[in-house]
Amino acid sequence: MTKKQDFIYVFLGIAVVLVMALIIKPAATGELPGLWGSGEPEPGITPTWTPTIPTTVPTPTPVPTWDGKPRPVGFVDPGTYQIPIEENHLNMTAPPGAVAGPGITRWVTYATIDGQWSGTTGIIRVPFPMWRLDYSDITTSNDEIPLFNCQVMDAEDPNRFVRVVTLNFADFLGTKENPDLRKQQWVSTFYEGYHDYYFVINTRRIDSYHLKIQVPETYLDA
Repeated sequence: MTKKQDFIYVFLGIAVVLVMALIIKPAATGELPGLWGSGEPEPGITPTWTPTIPTTVPTPTPVPTWDGKPRPVGFVDPGTYQIPIEENHLNMTAPPGAVAGPGITRWVTYATIDGQWSGTTGIIRVPFPMWRLDYSDITTSNDEIPLFNCQVMDAEDPNRFVRVVTLNFADFLGTKENPDLRKQQWVSTFYEGYHDYYFVINTRRIDSYHLKIQVPETYLDA
């Protein structure tokens, strides 16, 4: 009986040594015991999708050059520029119009705004360093209480009023017998350009208006 017990103890001791050599030691060192047959490579992980990196940068669409013909500027919903519909600025006064610079012999029309009622236009880009707004072509249905108000807005900063033009009954009566005076005075020159603008227009007793965004003729040859 004693010899049998000794044999069992020897067998258990050998088993403990094998367990420590094959499992416990590799686990402690971060190495897992081999699970594949001798000489066979362990399987690798193959990704199911490989991201692709574009090698070319898309070419931006070129801005078409002006062909010299006036382009119409349409009207949009005032909410496009976060302008409350009930808001108006009819009490604003217009600064005195600037005169054209020296050497300018003729202005050509770059864009037009035609209408009768109040409204907010779309955005128009003026790709020149100087331009003017000609608002001399306005007809009224009543010379006693007409009013025309045009707010030139910075499209990149809707809180910025670039300029405000206001004509009331005194302006219309004063030029009624002298149409040439309108052409001389009812213009406003802007010494800034290469910029985007839109126009907020308010009218009262106005039959029609034909506004012209004009640039010096010399710009056509640039």
